[in-house]
Amino acid sequence: MDSKIEERFSFKKRIASFGYAFKGFVWLFRFEHNSRIHLFSLIIAVIAGFFFQISTEEWSLLFIVSGFVFSAEAFNSAIEFLADEVSLEKRDRIGKSKDLAATGVLIAAFAAAIVGLIIFLPKIMALFN
Repeated sequence: MDSKIEERFSFKKRIASFGYAFKGFVWLFRFEHNSRIHLFSLIIAVIAGFFFQISTEEWSLLFIVSGFVFSAEAFNSAIEFLADEVSLEKRDRIGKSKDLAATGVLIAAFAAAIVGLIIFLPKIMALFN
């Protein structure tokens, strides 16, 4: 039987797992430059959200898509690290894997941008009318 299945629940191990996740969080924003761009975009969106007094539903959408973007960026970085661990040489399948992971981030960012436009564009246009 798999040793993971037989392992008993442990609060100490659960707390440690949060520590590992926090280390990944710090790494993401310290070393992954695109994450900083996404964070800057989120900060601008939050400032705009307060300025335009967006609704609870709009706040929810804003944070859901932002979480989606940061998650995609984290998965992309993880795939890149694993791929580089397998081989630093140019290999077609590894390159395709990295490209697809990057595409996931691009799709998430594009979706977030569309949600941002849906939320903020009418409010910005109302300022000029």
